[in-house]
Amino acid sequence: MRCWLGGVAVLCISSVAVAEAQDPRMVEIVGLIRDGRQAEAVGRADAMIAQFSAAQHEPGVSYFCNRDRGGVANLMTASRRGGRVDLAPEAWCEALFAKGFALTGLKRYDEAAGALVQAVAMDPSNPHFLNQYGDVLRLRGDAPAAMVQYGRAYDLSVSEDDEAMARMATRALRGMALAAEHEGDLAGAQGYYEKLLQRDAGDVEARQDLVRIVKLRAGG
Repeated sequence: MRCWLGGVAVLCISSVAVAEAQDPRMVEIVGLIRDGRQAEAVGRADAMIAQFSAAQHEPGVSYFCNRDRGGVANLMTASRRGGRVDLAPEAWCEALFAKGFALTGLKRYDEAAGALVQAVAMDPSNPHFLNQYGDVLRLRGDAPAAMVQYGRAYDLSVSEDDEAMARMATRALRGMALAAEHEGDLAGAQGYYEKLLQRDAGDVEARQDLVRIVKLRAGG
């Protein structure tokens, strides 16, 4: 799995891979992103989103992604707050995520944030979506808002005994380190890199970044 690391765009599609087996349109979109054809991927994703919205959209209804881990729980939580709720096809959420990811690769961060905020609203307990939204907020210069999304992703994934979720926790910590450094909080960034190394002492990138931050704090 490849992700956004150090502000450089690389593909991280663990949750999209699930949808690949369910909707052939997602296979095409993911392939376009992998081939560097982000603009075409955005167009395909827009077509999917429009079809889902036209078929299922009902005014006043909040839709939640129908996925195995968290879909019904999100729906029930929202229903307790009042209002009308319903489940949406998982591929709808994945198309929004893919659109946001492709727009990020095109550095169209405001548009990417617009797509990802919808994906997060439909699947608020998905750390993959939250991390990507955090990346976009950080890349467009809103580090405090990015930190909130990374923090949510970390809280959702850190205690899970699952390899994919462990990667999401690691990714969230790296995002928080980058956001802290962006805000000039070198002590905070150092703390996040130290946590990364506590999780994986062999994380070469985290070790290099930690050394760099320590030198900066020492005036070097």
